[in-house]
Amino acid sequence: MLLSAAALSVMVAIPQVAHAQENTASEEETPRQMNTIMVTTRARAESIQDVPLSITALDEDALDAKSIGSLEDVARFTSGFSFENFSGGFATPVIRGQAQTRVTALESNVSTFFDGIYMPRSWATDVGTSSIARIEVVKGPQSARYGRNAFAGAINYVPRKAELGLDAPTGNIFTTIGDDERFDVGMTGIVPIGERFAMGASIIHSEYDGSWENSHPFADAGISPGTTGNSGGWDNESVSFTAIAEPIDGWVTEFGYYNFTISREMGANNQYAENAFQMNCGATRNFQESLLCGELPGPTDSVAIDPRAYSVQSDTDIFRFRTAYDLTNDLELSYMFGRVEGEVDIANMTVPDQTNCIGPCTFQNAPIGAIAYDSHELKLDYTGDSFRGALGAFYTDGTDDYLFEYVLVPNLTAGSTFSLGEDPNAVRFPLTDSTTETEVTSFFAEGQYTLPGGATRVGAEVRWSETTLTATNNASGLQLEETFTAVTPRFTVEHDLTDYSLVYASAARGAKAGGFNPTAVAPEFQVFDEEFNWTYELGAKNTFMDGRLVLNGALFYTDWTDVQINSPDPSSADPDAVSITLNLGNAEVLGVEFDAAFYATDNLSFDGTFSHADGTYSDGTIDARFRRTPSPCDNVVCTSDGDVGGNDIERTPQTQASFGAQWEDTLPMWGGPTWSVRGDLTWQSEFYATSANLATIPERTLLGARAGLDWDNVNISLWAKNLTDESYVSNAYVVLIPFGNTYQTFYGPRRSFGMTARYSF
Repeated sequence: MLLSAAALSVMVAIPQVAHAQENTASEEETPRQMNTIMVTTRARAESIQDVPLSITALDEDALDAKSIGSLEDVARFTSGFSFENFSGGFATPVIRGQAQTRVTALESNVSTFFDGIYMPRSWATDVGTSSIARIEVVKGPQSARYGRNAFAGAINYVPRKAELGLDAPTGNIFTTIGDDERFDVGMTGIVPIGERFAMGASIIHSEYDGSWENSHPFADAGISPGTTGNSGGWDNESVSFTAIAEPIDGWVTEFGYYNFTISREMGANNQYAENAFQMNCGATRNFQESLLCGELPGPTDSVAIDPRAYSVQSDTDIFRFRTAYDLTNDLELSYMFGRVEGEVDIANMTVPDQTNCIGPCTFQNAPIGAIAYDSHELKLDYTGDSFRGALGAFYTDGTDDYLFEYVLVPNLTAGSTFSLGEDPNAVRFPLTDSTTETEVTSFFAEGQYTLPGGATRVGAEVRWSETTLTATNNASGLQLEETFTAVTPRFTVEHDLTDYSLVYASAARGAKAGGFNPTAVAPEFQVFDEEFNWTYELGAKNTFMDGRLVLNGALFYTDWTDVQINSPDPSSADPDAVSITLNLGNAEVLGVEFDAAFYATDNLSFDGTFSHADGTYSDGTIDARFRRTPSPCDNVVCTSDGDVGGNDIERTPQTQASFGAQWEDTLPMWGGPTWSVRGDLTWQSEFYATSANLATIPERTLLGARAGLDWDNVNISLWAKNLTDESYVSNAYVVLIPFGNTYQTFYGPRRSFGMTARYSF
């Protein structure tokens, strides 16, 4: 509370300081100013400083300068946002501490969009940055604007694509070479064809052997799909084709096709198991200690990953079509169609010693399956002098085939280097084999009115959504169907204290659809309900010192109800039955965020972020995994009834910070090329692995550096990530069963470095 009160006072004071500095500023011109990033968060291009939302937007310059190549990197430089991919299968973006308790859930608490098209599954959300013009992370519930599952916020990838108004072709050709066999090559281009038509295309290839040494004796067996050589590498490709046309004034049509072929190796990980005597607290079950208290053990200099294991093997196609026509100078009618289809296969070994399994080697294959979703949006936008608004309708339907199975195979030997799919000795135990059909219909409206004088605006948004889910258990033939209805409003008041200082207040409701438990014995447990939150936010956005300093902040409180939590099936007599999902409690989050950028001189600039989110479960919230019979809790380190009230929300750091410094100058020789050097430091606090608040993931500090030379159309840069070669636990999840508990622990990338050369035209 003290931190929040201090943050509030600072946010209120910032505009006053800004105003005072504007009045006393020197008349001397300042040649260097912060670039204004334009965002499309509200479906129209506008300055990020004019949007009454907490947004982090990373454009191409920022992505390059900070060596950002994945959502993990994005999270390091985004206040209030964390991301761990658990080796890709169940990537879980977390905004403002609202981590989903179910790592294996089909739906995420954060919606991800690719140029406005919803990406329905987590394995398809981390597409890299090579063909991306901008990444926007919008914090706070966005269900009113984005709809489906924008419960805690939304991520929007904005790709490079065809645009009108160019006089000549533009684009770039680039390559990257680095340690551990890093090699990228690609090109993007946009070609104008007359004044009313343009086309764009890209093709990119990226490969890497991984930063973790794999000490498995058959690491170089060459099994495909699998993990060859080091651990954590990839072999990815992406292509795109886009077009835009304006056949007559006021009528613009866009088309885009994007394909992402992802082949990632298994990331560095380890399993700590009760039956391996690696635990140190909790109730004694089967003569062993069942839980782990304190820091999860860190990695050694290498890991042992069975080469038959692999992370995401996926092929995703995205189709986008949008057409918009100006009915009048103030009125636009638009239609957007999207289609996402893809296939995925993932296999992770789940035993403590992958070089010598005790009994058969166990692989957890999940998810395996395919998605196919179509979406349609019809929208009418009005822009007047004092009022702007929109009305629209949205419809989507899609199918998701999902298989979760255990695969048992013998120990790997020199004479039996089969892939999992080819091994004749493989025994498969499907845990979940289902097909889910999703149909969403929603209607939405928004309006913003500018009060007389022009400095104050009031706005409201609302969306009514009806989500119908039909799930079929392909093993038993059981079919379940349920319809969930949600109304999600948002209210905003914003005021311009000066031309450069905006303050705002908002209240918004977030919603996440419920789902099914096809394995539940009793019908009353076969459906779980929606979860909701109300978030109240006070924020300020400021640009002052003649454009040299930008300082934005937000204070928020979230009331989260009906949290969806994993649980043993209360109606099953089988203690080893697959966990189901129930609405077992509530939570609240109180936090602050700050983002700053400053040109200290014409050559020296700084930027930084800070966020703190204190998320706790409310009294009476139950995590029923901890009350299994026999319970792993002893009523000392945790309660045997599963009550986690007052505990911190797991798998998300409370505090994050980043700081960057960059020096730019011009060389007096060779025609005056520009050179730059940059350093970045990112830090996050320790956090809990489970809701019982026992095992912790240690804090981490990472350093990065980049040096570049810009000469006419050529850019050459040297870069390093994790400069000090920090080995750290990135995240973990726990599996609790009556006769043995395991912590699956994942490690972050080690040091990597390389050189990137780019020619722009």
